[in-house]
Amino acid sequence: MNLYIYALLSLIVFEVKAQKIGEHSLINIAFLKKNPKKMELAKLLWRTEPVNVDEIYNQLGLEKENKGNFKLKGRLALRNGIGFKTRNPYFPRYSIEYKKGIKRFPGLKDPIKKRKIEFEVKRKKTIKFYNQEQITSWFLNLEKSGSDESREVCAIKFIDNSDKKYKFKTFKNADEARKSGWFITHKYKCGTCSSLKDLAVYMAKPDLTDPVRFCTKKPTLKMIKSCLMNKVGFSERCSESWTYNADHTKKRCMGICMKDYGLVNILTNNMQGSNVDKDGNLKPCIACDEYRSGPGFKYAAARTRRWSGLVSAIKRGSGEVYKVNHFKYFKKTKDWKWFD
Repeated sequence: MNLYIYALLSLIVFEVKAQKIGEHSLINIAFLKKNPKKMELAKLLWRTEPVNVDEIYNQLGLEKENKGNFKLKGRLALRNGIGFKTRNPYFPRYSIEYKKGIKRFPGLKDPIKKRKIEFEVKRKKTIKFYNQEQITSWFLNLEKSGSDESREVCAIKFIDNSDKKYKFKTFKNADEARKSGWFITHKYKCGTCSSLKDLAVYMAKPDLTDPVRFCTKKPTLKMIKSCLMNKVGFSERCSESWTYNADHTKKRCMGICMKDYGLVNILTNNMQGSNVDKDGNLKPCIACDEYRSGPGFKYAAARTRRWSGLVSAIKRGSGEVYKVNHFKYFKKTKDWKWFD
């Protein structure tokens, strides 16, 4: 009997050790080892399985503008990853006719923001944004307090008694989600990174800068995606959104980042230090990624660290971090506190 119990316990320990988030065994991740409750939560999140991933992706409608096709020429023209399940949110770029002194974006009540880094004027004929039309409209409305887009939330609900299989869904607002018996998982609509496994990655690895940068140096979109899945631990569709974001930032921000950090520092990955200047503003390279690639990534991926109630490596105002108690999803942890 003793041998049987020993063998059973050994098997359980082996299975736990074998549970990995990316390249790291879950029980050996430094941040989780310092936070036992979050270690328990990460284990529960990692064993879950969403059942409507395709439905959530289809609701994004990225194919409406990025038609693509199965010919190599089409894939190159629209920058879609070969064999990817998702389409690139940054193409085709939305453009409007340039008029001197233009202040408003068609279909919006508010004027265009003065952050010129978000768009470029081409030969004084057109204003080109860095995303699809629907994404440009969504993001500009998102920044407007009280808009439909700014009130949406993504919520989850388990469909079995073991707290493993679940659905996620976009609700018009937080009250609607709660009254329907769903648990909010992050602010704004659902997307490719809204799964609970992707939440586990964000939570277990507070600073993803170095591992993500390592992956983004790979020469092809397919290799970047594979690295993000195997080294970092993101789900497949989430990895694709991160891949598109990284590729877009390399293309649109390289000059700014080289000027900001210097070529040698970029090549040697020596870009440490604060992401903000003495006045609290984002440094040029980070700002470029935030404003040129940010809207497309946020629309497609949906989950970000601060929208999920997690502290970001980039300093943010207290009001930017949306409060979410992720322990409430599970029966055994629903009474645990998240903000302690």
